[in-house]
Amino acid sequence: MGRKRPGSGIEPLKHSIRVRFRWNGKRYRETLNLEPTAANIKAAERLMARVHQEIDLGIFDYEATFPKKGSGKTDRQIAGGFTTYANQWLETLVVEKSTMSDYVSAINKVWSPAFGERNLKTIKPSEIKKIIAERAKVVSGKTINNNMIPLRGIFELAVDDELLERSPLDRIKSQKHQKREPDPFDREETEQILAYMRDHYDEQVWNWYEFAFGTGMRPSEQIVVQWRDVDWKRQTIRIERARVRAVEKSTKTRTVRDIDLTPRMMAVLQRQKAHSFMRGLDSPIFINPVTNTPWPDVQDQRKLYFHPTLRALGIRSRDAYQTRHTYATTALMGGVNPAYISRQLGHRSAAMLFRHYSKWIDHGDFGREAAKLNQIYGDAGPSKAAF
Repeated sequence: MGRKRPGSGIEPLKHSIRVRFRWNGKRYRETLNLEPTAANIKAAERLMARVHQEIDLGIFDYEATFPKKGSGKTDRQIAGGFTTYANQWLETLVVEKSTMSDYVSAINKVWSPAFGERNLKTIKPSEIKKIIAERAKVVSGKTINNNMIPLRGIFELAVDDELLERSPLDRIKSQKHQKREPDPFDREETEQILAYMRDHYDEQVWNWYEFAFGTGMRPSEQIVVQWRDVDWKRQTIRIERARVRAVEKSTKTRTVRDIDLTPRMMAVLQRQKAHSFMRGLDSPIFINPVTNTPWPDVQDQRKLYFHPTLRALGIRSRDAYQTRHTYATTALMGGVNPAYISRQLGHRSAAMLFRHYSKWIDHGDFGREAAKLNQIYGDAGPSKAAF
């Protein structure tokens, strides 16, 4: 796809330059047979400045300006129908395997059954809206938005290929959906969960969940962390990969980070050594205690151990991802620096931490903060204040 120059209507392509403009209430585009050099791009900008000026004055002559095409509309035909072109779009992508799997699933389960091999030009916004309305009765807004991603990509490529003048999704907005707030466990619940696992399951189950509560790792990161990632001297563990639906990939934020480990977490690793350390430095630290092999994903752990533990203890059911939220909120209410917690969690910025956990930051010890102010300003009157 070309690199659009914002606001200019100029789009450099591989060996040409595409220009876009509106005239008489319609959108037009033309491809100039010019290499996208800096000089040619400037020339295209001057051409478009003249086109816009003539349109404003009501004297624009399309055939005189673009004599080779005249109509400004493409007569190219689409080879095959929707499903064929959708598969062609998939072949253009460079994405993680899990993302590709999601796109293929949306196309095969939602869009291809609806459109089959129909010509893309016949698919109307009203049809798409009807499908969205029907799906909204059974799935979440987030799921619908995820399903829409490949559909938007398919039609955007068709526009770029000049098979369509515009995408039928141009005026279809993403669904509004309420993001679930963190629902962490309190300190008492956390210790109850860990004690129950220690007493009722294999030690490795206890180790896994104590490490989850005590590091704030994403489950997809913890499942693939290896012994070679542990720095015993610095007491840190490096996070640089994840596994989602049995597919290994980079971390969610595509960054590498080192997590500081408390003495309690170092003790967890010492216990876990007996189970997997002799498998080698490239072995996952946490393995399935039944099969003695790496976990393919985190779903089995939750079904076999986490949710049964909550039921046994009478603790309100929550997703196991709340271990991460519990780590964050416990640290915040304990007065740990938010920027430090953000780095531990691997957030792109501290702003994300404040968005997700602001009420737990506010829930901290206001008396402690007041004491800090008193320490800074003391009992000095206005004449002695240091400002």
